[in-house]
Amino acid sequence: MKVSSGQDLERGISMVWVAVVLLFLIASAALAVDVSGAFGAAQTDQNTADLACLAGVKELPSETDAINTAVAYIDANWPEMVGATLTINASTATYVGTGGNSVYIDADYGGSGDTMYVRTTQVTDNSFGQAIGQDTTTVVQEAACSGQTVQTGIGMLPIGALTGPWNGDLFDCAAKVTGNCGALAPDSPGANAYRDAIENGIDGSFLKHWGNENSPDPDNFEIAIDCFADPCSVLETEPGNMTGPFRQGVTNRLSDTTGVCQPPEALWFNCDTVQQVLGSQWKTLDTAFGSRPSWFHENLYGLFTEAAANTNTNHYYLNGPGLNCDSVRLATIPIINQDLDWNIIGGAMGSFPNGRKDMKIVGFYTVYIREPDFIADIGGPLEADVLWFGPKAECTNGDVFQPFGSPVAVDAGVKLVAP
Repeated sequence: MKVSSGQDLERGISMVWVAVVLLFLIASAALAVDVSGAFGAAQTDQNTADLACLAGVKELPSETDAINTAVAYIDANWPEMVGATLTINASTATYVGTGGNSVYIDADYGGSGDTMYVRTTQVTDNSFGQAIGQDTTTVVQEAACSGQTVQTGIGMLPIGALTGPWNGDLFDCAAKVTGNCGALAPDSPGANAYRDAIENGIDGSFLKHWGNENSPDPDNFEIAIDCFADPCSVLETEPGNMTGPFRQGVTNRLSDTTGVCQPPEALWFNCDTVQQVLGSQWKTLDTAFGSRPSWFHENLYGLFTEAAANTNTNHYYLNGPGLNCDSVRLATIPIINQDLDWNIIGGAMGSFPNGRKDMKIVGFYTVYIREPDFIADIGGPLEADVLWFGPKAECTNGDVFQPFGSPVAVDAGVKLVAP
């Protein structure tokens, strides 16, 4: 009989431990591969849930349209749901695919009427986990999103700025009896209508138009339309004597003391400064941008170097919260040109025609009314600074601020919220 030595026993035990450790390492490596795959699926599924939710919520309050829009996005971007079956039950829906993959949608999440919920479930087959009895991994991701109020400022003034560099003067020849000095005719004729349009802005939906007047604009797909319709992009000049209505409209507008300016002036006159309107996060253009951004079209706005240097008037940029959106010193004016075929490529600087003529809207400025800055100055020139906004500009109440015709892409009033 052969008796094993202690050394042989130790060698045998070591081999057993090596085998156990190798099995553990192999199992861990296999599990790591599957977990890595599941993590990648989780990222894809979260993006799918987020973007399907954001696509659908814009259709509320129509719950059916919201559900169908979310499903259409899923069909186009999540191949795991090819051939899935959709079942809608009032404001909720289930979208069931093969292999355990599914989507649940609630178009009235929380009963608020403006919030949507999307939950994705994906079952993935494990490559190596099956060796330890883990055949599949289930990934569940969810997203909720809601509508968000969007503000644009207080109306569009019946005053136009010409294409090219602009000096910030609004109605700068108000003392003239005839001649075009920037005044645009509102939808109703007469002095009282012009006064009210200065005070409250022109009502309506206004679009910019680039290119041949009978061809669709490349962005909004509308042809150039006179402003007897809504929306529209062609306004008439107002060559008549509007000095009195203009001054009264400015008086009425700036007599609205709602704002952040403090007494005693604010008791009878709005004296909000540009810093009070913009809050604390504004920048100058030269500070915000090292060079001309792609959206700054120089044949529309003039040279960027001049704007950044405040050569003609002051320019400010805001891409954050704090905007006093209700200030009456915040307004929109159209950028206009008498060439109804004006195009962003090769478009010339503008000039005012003689008499009452059509002018095409080719862009917009959001402005801060700088002058008159004291009540005693009413009746003098109306001067403005140009305000530019990034996609994160917000009002003090949290509303998104989206200027008319903003050249910067701004989310159209929806946001993700905690599910």
